[in-house]
Amino acid sequence: MPTIPAGSRRLVLSLNAGSTSLKAALRDPALRLHVDIAGLDRDEASVTVDGTGAPAERALLHGGWPAAVPEIADAVARRGLRPALVAHRIVHGSALLPAARRADDALLSRLHAEEALDPLHLPRQLAVAEEARACWPDAAVVLVPDGGFHARLPHEAVALPLPAGARAAGLRRRGSHGLAVQSVVDTLPGMASGVVVHLGSGCSVTAVEGGAPRSTTTTLSPAGGVPSLTRSGDLDPEVVLRLVDADGGSVAGVRELLTRRSGVAGLSGGRTDVRELLAADDGAADLALRVFVRDVAMAVAGAVTTLDGWDTLVFTGGIGVHSAEIRERVCARLLSLRPGTARQPGIPSERLAATGLRVLAVAVDEEAVMDRLTRAAVPG
Repeated sequence: MPTIPAGSRRLVLSLNAGSTSLKAALRDPALRLHVDIAGLDRDEASVTVDGTGAPAERALLHGGWPAAVPEIADAVARRGLRPALVAHRIVHGSALLPAARRADDALLSRLHAEEALDPLHLPRQLAVAEEARACWPDAAVVLVPDGGFHARLPHEAVALPLPAGARAAGLRRRGSHGLAVQSVVDTLPGMASGVVVHLGSGCSVTAVEGGAPRSTTTTLSPAGGVPSLTRSGDLDPEVVLRLVDADGGSVAGVRELLTRRSGVAGLSGGRTDVRELLAADDGAADLALRVFVRDVAMAVAGAVTTLDGWDTLVFTGGIGVHSAEIRERVCARLLSLRPGTARQPGIPSERLAATGLRVLAVAVDEEAVMDRLTRAAVPG
């Protein structure tokens, strides 16, 4: 685990805005407070507040996203704490943000001008940043790109097979879930050659060699790569063009279809709870899971080809950590990659482990990575 210099004892508040949740962690750099607000797309969101040495507080929150940052500010104020820096996770892969950096009005304004490039994430995450500035006007604002870990991808892993003009306009592989993968690297410093399988509301597969990325499945946004719960994953470009044509040329309408009604949801009839799908007894649920597991396993197999060896397979994300059944189904499809598994007893993960491959489920801490990157970006 990377160390924090003793002189960096400032209070840093990391705000991690997802599609329907907002997580907050306040560190000095030891964890002082953690707040998790889930279900912000519903009438009632659930709030969990954990403070060091105190029982967790649970409550319901009404008002959706506008009420989320004030709820966190209230939890911080009740403990007499005030952050010196407030860090924000930014999903949008912008040339303006190759690494964590302090944000001033000019940078925030330029990022606002790019909202049309990532309408699903950037407006929400910048709105959270603006709300946080109102709550803590004296705190420095730091933006942390989620894809920053992927900045060291080899050139052949970054370059898209497009003409030079398109590539010069910024169309390249940027990757997603970089903070989660960095958390795995921090947690498993002995991992030499690993594949990190992030399975949650968004999904990706990343190959890591010596702590650096070698390949990753997503390109410009979490919508690409392997299918996710509501996102299509990679598609033949002609499929997208035909969808746009069928929708009367509406890019916005097709974007909504591909990011909110596709993936597992598109195959299962709108269902996204993996536990429900595993318990279901119908063809649509079965097909959704078979496509999902197959595509994830194929992505793992492809990632292995970019490594010099393969010693670790790591599952992260809500599904990756909490669904043993999905892990085993993916592992079952990987047995042919490890000679000797046919002679081994046990479930698929145990058979892989018998060949010397570590198979792990690791809960990541993106906010801890944000904290470390923020302190490095703004020394003090």
